[in-house]
Amino acid sequence: MIGETRRTDVKTGVMVGKNITLFMWGYQPHFRSGLKYLAENVLKAIGADVEVEVLLVGARRPEGTRVHPVCIEPEDGKWSIALFEDLLPAIESTYKNHDQLRMVYGDPRANREKFEWARRDSVRDCIQRFLEPYDQKNNVTSFCGQSRCVDDYYVTPVIQLSNNIFEQYPLLPLWKRRNDHDRPGHRGMIHASMQAILSEASEALEGDEAGRNFSGNIRSAEEIVRIAARNFLWTAGSSTNARHYRNDLFDVLNLVSSLMYEGAKGTGELKLINVDQDRVEYVAKFSEPVSLREPRWVRKVLEMAKYGVSIVSDCDHIYGIGTPQMDSSANERSGFNVRFIDHYHWELRYHKQVLLRSHYSIPRLPKEPFNQDHFIANYRRLFPHSEVEDAHHLWSMMMVQMQQRHGSMIVVAADVATESQRLSAQGTRIEPVHLTTELLRSASGIDGTIMLDPLGNCHAIGMILDGDASEQCTPSRGSRYNSGVRYVRAGANKRLAIVVSDDGTVDLIPQLRPMISGPLIEKNIALLEQATRENYREPRNWLDSERFYINSEQCIRINAALDRLDALPHIEDIYILTPRFVPHPEMDESYILGDK
Repeated sequence: MIGETRRTDVKTGVMVGKNITLFMWGYQPHFRSGLKYLAENVLKAIGADVEVEVLLVGARRPEGTRVHPVCIEPEDGKWSIALFEDLLPAIESTYKNHDQLRMVYGDPRANREKFEWARRDSVRDCIQRFLEPYDQKNNVTSFCGQSRCVDDYYVTPVIQLSNNIFEQYPLLPLWKRRNDHDRPGHRGMIHASMQAILSEASEALEGDEAGRNFSGNIRSAEEIVRIAARNFLWTAGSSTNARHYRNDLFDVLNLVSSLMYEGAKGTGELKLINVDQDRVEYVAKFSEPVSLREPRWVRKVLEMAKYGVSIVSDCDHIYGIGTPQMDSSANERSGFNVRFIDHYHWELRYHKQVLLRSHYSIPRLPKEPFNQDHFIANYRRLFPHSEVEDAHHLWSMMMVQMQQRHGSMIVVAADVATESQRLSAQGTRIEPVHLTTELLRSASGIDGTIMLDPLGNCHAIGMILDGDASEQCTPSRGSRYNSGVRYVRAGANKRLAIVVSDDGTVDLIPQLRPMISGPLIEKNIALLEQATRENYREPRNWLDSERFYINSEQCIRINAALDRLDALPHIEDIYILTPRFVPHPEMDESYILGDK
């Protein structure tokens, strides 16, 4: 069967459409593109701004009459239908041996529905298994949602992520199941987010005309992120108890972190333990455990956990303050702890690995320390007259700056000599001297900024900076960060600010974008110039995502190509006009690689 996506042309009132050979239902491309957009927005919301791939796999139901046993959307994408050869026999074999079929429920409705549950599970599990060779060959991970019946097919939504992302955000170990009912939880916040997205997608497949109004029938990215955070925190809770069932730890920790105690912000650590297995050296063990669901009491106990000891809890109760002995091998899941950093700011760790940070109830992946090689390369781009040794020296100073228990700011300025003179009434000028660890620690103990030249010589300490307000300033950040933004943006000369906030957040201003291949830009412009309404999306989307790197001459060529595409006859269900390209004022040739 050849199907068709359909829409009404707003000018003529005539129904137009696009033929689909592997046809499942009329809105399948809309559903797929909506799911891709949602997945990318969720990942962006947690701090992982990466591209995802999305496909839909349909397995014909046993009583179905369509000619194609398996369909994929998109049918002309990178996935071959040959990946799913013999999928239907594998589903039938898995279904016949499914545990659900041997279950007997006291509820008559559950007894009727168990066959459908087993069918959905079998379809999803087999598609996951059939995708494994593709995943290994292409270094990706496929996340499969629950299957749902749409017309003649059981449709499974699939999201694929490059495994490179898990090098930046490492995963929890694969734990052995403690019993047949044990659910080890999620290996990371990304995994929890994928499950939350796919759960939404599977439910949306059950609606009428699934995909016709995707965004109107599904939760927002922000809501899904919070659901994912709650589910991921359940993983930490389950480490303390195989039968842990509460799903409110994320909300409890946010509430505790928001509370003040006699005007003081809450800081300290909460260790999650298994009271039956983990050994603890208590400084004070409570006669009666304190419920973790009594936030004001918990906040009071947190005030005691500041001097090398921690709150000891099993996710349900607090047993005292002390030090868990993490050398015990009895519980491989031991090692979760919560560090309260500042007001409404905490992070979840597994041993020394930060898994999640929450700031004002907004969960995000950890922003890990900067890559040294990238820092040095960017420093040389920003200050071309400096040497590699100068960049290495500033890197070491930044490491010292980050280890201090208070905020500070270093500014490197090409025009530091004249600037330290201009601002002399707002700080202390000194005879230029190479910045040392001792000078850094001493000078950062007072208010104001340490000012250096690109060679690492200090010209001023305790300097109060000026500068006009900038659109990069934000009320959600402190005065130190906004002061750095204003000052760096104010001058015509190159400047770099290293801002360490009191809560431990580190910012580089400006945060230089990575370099990009010039020939790759040219390749995508050429593809767009030759494109039709059938194949313009990929080069258009790539160029749209890399607007910063497009120079003025390239902007003219791209805009001409877009004008030509806009004038073509409308043969699609939806055609979205693309905003025209303009050169970015901060882009220069230092961002462009000439190789490939």
